[in-house]
Amino acid sequence: MSLSLGQRIATKREFRENMRRLGLDADDIGRAFGVDGSTIETIIDLKSGVLEYPWIVRGYLIDVARERGVELTPFTALKGDPHDYWFLDGAVIDANVLHD
Repeated sequence: MSLSLGQRIATKREFRENMRRLGLDADDIGRAFGVDGSTIETIIDLKSGVLEYPWIVRGYLIDVARERGVELTPFTALKGDPHDYWFLDGAVIDANVLHD
C-alpha cells in the first residue's frame, strides 16, 4: 500500500509541523533511537524503504506530545492503530527500533 502524492506531501508537512511544536529536530529524535539525524530525515521524507519506520517516529512524537501536554497537528494518512493495517508488520512497530 502506498500513499498518493498528496498524502505524501501532507505527511511530510505534518511530521515537520509536529516536530516544530515539540521543539525537536531530526538529531533529537535520532538520539532517542540511537541513530543519526540523517536517518530520521530519510524516514520523515518517506524514503527509508521500511513502511513501519514512519509509524514508529509518529508514535514517538505522539508519546512526547502526551508527556509534554502539547497538541499535535493530526496525521491525516498515518492515522489510527498501525496494527489494523494488514500491510504493516506489527512486530516491527512494537519493537520500536530504527536502524541506519
